[in-house]
Amino acid sequence: MPIKIKRKNGEVTRYKNAEYIPLFYFLPKSLLDKCGNLPFQVSRYPYELFHDWKQIELIESDQFNLLIKDAFHYLVWPYMGLNAGREIYSGYYPAWNFSHMPSYWIKALYDVGVLPSIEDVVKKFTPNTLFNFVSDEYVDTVLREVVPQAMEKFGMNDIIAVTKEYPCFEDFDDRPSRQKTDFKNRYYHNKTKHPMISLESFKEEYKENHDDAEWDMIDDSFDLEGDTASKIDLERFMETLSETDRQILQLRLEKYTYQEIADKVGYATHSAAKKHIDKIKKQYQEYTDKGAE
Repeated sequence: MPIKIKRKNGEVTRYKNAEYIPLFYFLPKSLLDKCGNLPFQVSRYPYELFHDWKQIELIESDQFNLLIKDAFHYLVWPYMGLNAGREIYSGYYPAWNFSHMPSYWIKALYDVGVLPSIEDVVKKFTPNTLFNFVSDEYVDTVLREVVPQAMEKFGMNDIIAVTKEYPCFEDFDDRPSRQKTDFKNRYYHNKTKHPMISLESFKEEYKENHDDAEWDMIDDSFDLEGDTASKIDLERFMETLSETDRQILQLRLEKYTYQEIADKVGYATHSAAKKHIDKIKKQYQEYTDKGAE
């Protein structure tokens, strides 16, 4: 249930970020010392947070919201069982998102009796109630118990197990890290199912395994799509060819393989089609060279 507050104009509206007040009082001073001046501007007397307009403005500020999310993320990460520093992961990583969700941690800490509810803060604490800083030892003892319980309760262990089994580039921060390097190495190793060899070695191996036939790689020398001047030259060049050669060239331009061309024009082997293509290529080169003179 959201906490509401009566504004200066008499209007009653939601008190933004008030639900984070109990969690703020759980943060140890050693951590708050790293968070600038804001944590020490917020009163340790909760009564003032509901009656002093300067304090109310601090609690409702975006800076206070960000402080709670970042500080608690920093606090709980070492207890999440990831065995890796938070800096290697991006904001897309599920554990990163989970650690930035104060509502889960408020519920977990409230369930074990560590935090009071915000309703209790509003109703039960007097103007003289003071929240002193908690010790690092106390926080460590609590989080060692609570964080693993929360991970299990909210299903984060299963989610993280899946992300470890099926990682992706988006999981990692832009900065280099051993984990990111290991992931990239595994990723590219798994994607490359065959050993890397040179193109020449592949072509030689192909000939040995295919009765001395050459590997049929599409020849881009006649790939003239999009070039109007070249299309006109090609059309004029084709007029100089025999009917068979025009048919062969047209089929090759349509990406037919040597064997498919041989079948269509009645050659016994794909090598005959290749020889004709090579001859036409030479003729075309001579034709274009002559035109450029």
